[in-house]
Amino acid sequence: MTTSVANSGEFLGHPKGLYVCFTTELWERFSFYGMKYLLLLYVTKYHLFSDNAGYDILGAYAGLVYALPLIGGLIADRYLGMRKAVVFGAILLTLGHATMTYEGAAAVSYAAGSVLETAITLNDGSIIAAGTVLTERIVVQDVIALKVFFFALALITLGVGFLKPNISVIVGRLYPQDDPRQDSGYTIFYMGINIGSFIATLLCGWLGETYGWSYGFGAAGIGMAFGLVTFLYGQKYLQGHAEPPAPEKLKTRGFGPLNQEWTIYAATLASLALVWWVVQREPVVHIAQNSMLIVAIVGLILYALSQGTTKQRPNLLAWIFSGFAVVSGLAWAITGNDLGLGLMLLGLVCFIGYGFKINKSPEYSRTVVLMFLIVSTVVFWSLFEQSAGSMTLYADRVLDRDIAGTSVKASMFGSLNAGFIMLLAIPFAILWTWLGRKNMEPSTPVKFGLAIIQVGLGFGALVLGAQFADDAGKVAMIWLVLAYLLHTTGEICISPVGLSAVSKLSIGNVVGVSMGTWFLATALSETLATRIGKLASIDTSHAASDALTMLTTYTELYTFLMWLGLGVGVFVLALSPLLKRGMRGIH
Repeated sequence: MTTSVANSGEFLGHPKGLYVCFTTELWERFSFYGMKYLLLLYVTKYHLFSDNAGYDILGAYAGLVYALPLIGGLIADRYLGMRKAVVFGAILLTLGHATMTYEGAAAVSYAAGSVLETAITLNDGSIIAAGTVLTERIVVQDVIALKVFFFALALITLGVGFLKPNISVIVGRLYPQDDPRQDSGYTIFYMGINIGSFIATLLCGWLGETYGWSYGFGAAGIGMAFGLVTFLYGQKYLQGHAEPPAPEKLKTRGFGPLNQEWTIYAATLASLALVWWVVQREPVVHIAQNSMLIVAIVGLILYALSQGTTKQRPNLLAWIFSGFAVVSGLAWAITGNDLGLGLMLLGLVCFIGYGFKINKSPEYSRTVVLMFLIVSTVVFWSLFEQSAGSMTLYADRVLDRDIAGTSVKASMFGSLNAGFIMLLAIPFAILWTWLGRKNMEPSTPVKFGLAIIQVGLGFGALVLGAQFADDAGKVAMIWLVLAYLLHTTGEICISPVGLSAVSKLSIGNVVGVSMGTWFLATALSETLATRIGKLASIDTSHAASDALTMLTTYTELYTFLMWLGLGVGVFVLALSPLLKRGMRGIH
């Protein structure tokens, strides 16, 4: 009888709450990826944004999506609890995706030299009279529709901020400490992410590009609504592990007539105006990410100086070096001046080197290695995240997408990443275990170096494929498939390994801050990825923008990215013995 009661909350050997989280995250990722790979195509083909402007929107949006979970996680930890945060985030996401279905009128382009048959109203409200001969190309967009579009992005970014970090935490809390089932539970949860991504990118991409953008965005919204209903129904299976830390405190008075819980909801809704403004200004997002990452890295190293077996306060010289690195780094983030970057690197080298002189503890050494690994991921993700940017436009413009008379939609190629992960994640896990038993498993720094090399080789496949383009400048699909394969094997080498490294190398009471720094680096990579994509921006309105010319432009970019990935990857491999020694026994 006791065993029956104990197992009543389980299914297939795992808590039923795991499957609630699995399904919720599956639909959340369905909605996110269903929209992500349509976004750049939508703004450049329907609202006729230039490539540069489209990249700015994608970069600001993706950067915020990966940065705001830091705030959402903090609010859940201190006030709301994970359950309430997930429900609130899911509601915002559902509303955001529903709002995305409003397309408005398609933008209209008027070529230079054309004579206007009727008067037109520009985006700024000015009017050009009928009969005017245009001296330059003019694009007239639906301004109201664009305002609604950015409001939808604001709702979605805030929703992800509340849902994404907290649904993952709930999974861990469903298991007792040291429960051996936890790793397999996270594996099941991780598969939910990729199933949602795989199906969404195929279905939403096909619907959006075949029947209309609102169909693709609408399908993503329906998916999120399913996720919300699933989570609401399955709350009873969370075993009370996702409740607020102090439920009675949430009921105390907050702002005006509202209690603290509703004050948080109201403040979040009020912040929509700020997020709506920021998502239209990529430079603001980029500066904020750079600044926060610099402060976080220097702050964690400073903290490590005062920890460990040789615990002592950072002295005046340590503060001078760290301050110099932060100030010059902030100057570089704001102005973009390369001198600031050089001074920041000089300050960091002096600061870290002096730190080793005054603190020889394992804690300090491991923290420095972790910060190096986090910075190296910026290179990997900046290249990897070309998938929703330049690689999607590449698929749309220069790829031969016809199979037996059927055209594969450009946005659907993003599903290859999730598909390959589902095929290869378990074989890679078995491979690492097998190599570990033979004492041959690569160290974490080696895996990082191999990952960056693989993402470089992925672009090498596209460079090679360009040599076999047909007379019209079209490239066979197999080369893009190969690129995604190599990028995915690189991701498997760096993503789960990196999360494990953060937990192992961090000082115990700042693991959360270290994990936040990891995700902040990922957020920065999103905006860097779109800035890199701008190197291959193309004016598709120009008559000379044929497939062969566009292929040349993309190949020049991918050649650069190939050598960048190979060079940085080899550099990390060369430093790996030193980094492994700095990990002080952590594999």
